[in-house]
Amino acid sequence: MATFEESDLLFTFPDDWTVRSFDGTRAYQSLSGHGLKGVDFIAISPDERLWLIEVKNYRPRRKGSKEYRANRKPPEVLAQQIAKKFTDSVRLIKIVNTYLRRSWHKRLLIWYRTRVSANPESNYWFWSVAHQLCTPDRNRDRAQKVEYVLWMETPEANRDYDLKLRVEISKRMPAGTSVTVAESDQPRALPFSAVPLAIGE
Repeated sequence: MATFEESDLLFTFPDDWTVRSFDGTRAYQSLSGHGLKGVDFIAISPDERLWLIEVKNYRPRRKGSKEYRANRKPPEVLAQQIAKKFTDSVRLIKIVNTYLRRSWHKRLLIWYRTRVSANPESNYWFWSVAHQLCTPDRNRDRAQKVEYVLWMETPEANRDYDLKLRVEISKRMPAGTSVTVAESDQPRALPFSAVPLAIGE
């Protein structure tokens, strides 16, 4: 299992997934500052699905001797921010793919890494496959190949908030988009999981 830390949570993904912490990639760092916001994780699962995962942690957390809480915004406001991250992430994937294909030798590397010697560790493979999965015109069912997940830890059970937030995010996404809102107490049968880290204890 592959593990990643984000927002005081430990995420565990299946071994056969290819996962990138988006803001840790060279591609994202080279494009940051241009008004585009990316999600926390981009993953590709073996069933040819692209997973865009944003993480929000509103549970009380400790830093040293101090406890702090993040203020949760109204569903309409948070939904606007999350939907922008989802749509910006797709745009960023397309920008990276265009950049990687600018020269003939990089196009040759992409062809080799995706057709001849597929290597999920290769950035050429990762960005090319991610682009194929989020580009609807590649074939008719590509729109169904992207899974949008908001992993949102909350200190209380508030299903009304989660439901309203999911509806509000969906309104701001392209038609037919599937959005999942999950957390460690309600993992929604997702193929990955997260647990809060014990911090400051």
